[in-house]
Amino acid sequence: MPDSKRARETSLTPRLEQKLILTKTEKFYLNILSTPIHLLKEKYLPVMEVEDYAVAYSEDLHQVLVGLLPFLGLSDNDEKIAEYIIYNIDSRGKIRISAEEIAENFGIDISHAQELIELLLTEFSEEISQNTGGQFNEYVEPDVIITPEKVEVLRIEVKDPIIMKALEMRAETLYKICDEIRKVNEYFLRGYRRYPQILTMRHLSKTISLHTSTISRAVKGKYASTPIGTLPLRLFFGKIINPQIVKNEIQRLLEIDNTLTDAHLALILKSEGINISRRTVNKYRKQVSTATKEGKA
Repeated sequence: MPDSKRARETSLTPRLEQKLILTKTEKFYLNILSTPIHLLKEKYLPVMEVEDYAVAYSEDLHQVLVGLLPFLGLSDNDEKIAEYIIYNIDSRGKIRISAEEIAENFGIDISHAQELIELLLTEFSEEISQNTGGQFNEYVEPDVIITPEKVEVLRIEVKDPIIMKALEMRAETLYKICDEIRKVNEYFLRGYRRYPQILTMRHLSKTISLHTSTISRAVKGKYASTPIGTLPLRLFFGKIINPQIVKNEIQRLLEIDNTLTDAHLALILKSEGINISRRTVNKYRKQVSTATKEGKA
């Protein structure tokens, strides 16, 4: 191995080791960053809310989940059934109605009713577990307000200077993340697009100079009050939007005009906030066509 290369690798080693070792203060800051605001209030009471910040509208957990249904790509009938199931989730996060009762009420197969129950419990597991059980909250309290024009992080004030500094760093981190969400999703927040622009944490980390693990901690369990409703921050992150949503949109567009080319479909989907390639559109188009033919057979 050349001396220059060996020297370069040797010089990097201490830096990598240092990143893996956190001081007690750094661990404390990360813990504050990871904690939702309603738990911070409980832990550090008495607190004084900053008066010059707008108050976010808190929504019932059921309302939040119903607001997220359009992002699951369900049919209109399945979405109605899913809404019925959501309003039958109790304070322990359990379904108060059986698959048999759902099947009888809506005239569907028991297996299909069970699939919908499992889908909701899986897709919304984070929201349900965080807001039910031992720490049940009647309302989901947002940590940040995001509008097309600005971002406001809800803050609390405490007397302890170390805790206050950690809270300020938390607010600064959340602001950086949410302001980028706001810039990328302005059309979605204004209601011009049906779906949010999905971000990857790796791309965002390069844009705002934060480590992906820091972004992950900041986003986990946090909610944003938006003009669309109270949304979990995790909704804005991922690799690709739910494939079923894309298929449903392609089918809807083809029912309006079946002469649309793959390129035209990709362009229309992009205007709705769904960024996929023409090749992917073609793949989903074939699947939609096959499913339609089988349904008519």
